[in-house]
Order: sequence, then structure tokens, then C-alpha cells
Amino acid sequence: MHAFHKMLVGTVALAALAPSVALAQGAPSSGPGVPRGQIEATQYTVKITGSNAVARHERTRQWLTSHASHTITRTIPTGKLRFEGATSPYAEFRFDAASNKLFIGKGLKTPPYLSQAQQARLFAQSVADGCEKLTGETTFDGHRADVYTLVPATSGPCRGDADVGQTIVDKATGTILQRTVGEADGSFTQVETLESLRMLPLNRSTKKLLAMRHHPGADIDRQTHYHASA
Repeated sequence: MHAFHKMLVGTVALAALAPSVALAQGAPSSGPGVPRGQIEATQYTVKITGSNAVARHERTRQWLTSHASHTITRTIPTGKLRFEGATSPYAEFRFDAASNKLFIGKGLKTPPYLSQAQQARLFAQSVADGCEKLTGETTFDGHRADVYTLVPATSGPCRGDADVGQTIVDKATGTILQRTVGEADGSFTQVETLESLRMLPLNRSTKKLLAMRHHPGADIDRQTHYHASA
């Protein structure tokens, strides 16, 4: 299964706990992540619709370094917290607001998310493999961008679960600004839109952005292992 399609599958599998479509698991050849000494700060929205989908519309803020991450996801339009998570080489924390549970697991050497640069490299790879086809140009949120259409396949390097898809890519940087994937009959559609991207220096002040907040009264579940497919 091609790496781009694996990101879609990873999203569905982790929909109950993790908000990002940028999961690192199952994404080979993505290259290095966030450079040492920097924090990648992003904000993006994910909207899932369709008769064969659990409808969701939410906004995520994420802070990512080479060894740590902090993610906060809130529903739209209420702004209610759905998920908060933090990872480091020392521990992993995941708070699920619906169940009021705080999961505490072993540390992760690297965050389970792809940086924007890693996502761009994987997408460029999928274009080179013929899995995405350049079909036009557009202006997206003030950015000159290329429009790519998914080339669906049931075998070979492009095989995956999505029947239709469109990706809008910043011409200057290669950053993915928006991607849409789903079923041709509309029974499942997922749209992820990048709203902001900043690179910050990692210092004493910005390190605070990586800290997990306290969730008093949460039920604590200490786990020795956590698998993405669980």
C-alpha cells in the first residue's frame, strides 16, 4: 500500500484517539523530521462526512520537535476539547475527553507524527510513482498552488483504500495546503486543511508549548505498551 494511502488508513484506525492524518507509522522514506533546536507549530482542520463515516469537524493545534510533540484537538464550532496528547522519550500521555481518561504509556524516541516537510516528501514520492497527477493550478488562501488528482489503483505501488482524492500543494515550498480523500460514492470524505505553519526556536520559553496540561479528576490508565492499530 502506498505511503500516502497508509496515512488515510492510519487516520481511520486512530480516529477515536489521535487527531492527526500525519501519522509516522507505515510511512517509509519520509526523511528527517523537524530539525533539532526548532519547533514546528501548525494549526489545521479535519472534516469527515458521509453515510459510511463517523462525522467529525475539528481543529488541531500541534507543536512538534525532533523528539517531542504536543497536540490539542477541539470540535468545531463549539471549541470543546476532544483530545490532548504529548509524547517524549520519557513518556506518552493521551487524554480522551469523551471518556475522561488519561492514558500514560512508555516514551517514544520520536513523535508518532510526520512533519510538514516529511509529508511533502512523501507526496512528491507518490507523484513520482504516478499515484498523483498534476491537473491544474489555483490560488489557495493567498498561495499560488498546484492541484493534483489521485490515481486510484487496486494493485501496485498506488494501491489504497481511497477511490477519489485531490491535493493542493504550495508551489513555492511543496507544503500540502489541503487534501481530500474518500469514496467515489461520497459515503466517506475527509478534508484536511492546513491553516497555519510556523517554525519557532526551541528555547526555555517555547518549551512550555510542549507541556501536557493537567486534567484533574481524569481516570488514569497506565499502559506499558501502546500500538497504533489498537
